[in-house]
Amino acid sequence: MEEMKLDFTKLVKRVDADKTGDFISYDEGKCNGCGLCTMVCSFNLWSVKEGKARLAPRYQELCLECAACWEICPTEAIDFSYPAGGTGVVIEYG
Repeated sequence: MEEMKLDFTKLVKRVDADKTGDFISYDEGKCNGCGLCTMVCSFNLWSVKEGKARLAPRYQELCLECAACWEICPTEAIDFSYPAGGTGVVIEYG
């Protein structure tokens, strides 16, 4: 049976992407390098290097805004706030 791969980028549409601003902030001093953020991010926007999490520079245009990284971080090193109303990601399918 042929393996099916889903391209999430085709399901996502950005509305006023240039106006979303920074909606994820990260305090490296609080990070313990556990890597849980890397496990929950569908778009692989988080990585762990030198014992600390790193967020992709292009996260604003790729993030699904699910807040899973914020929710799972045991040290509260990640802060998330939804982009301003009327901007950000719109999921389209079907």
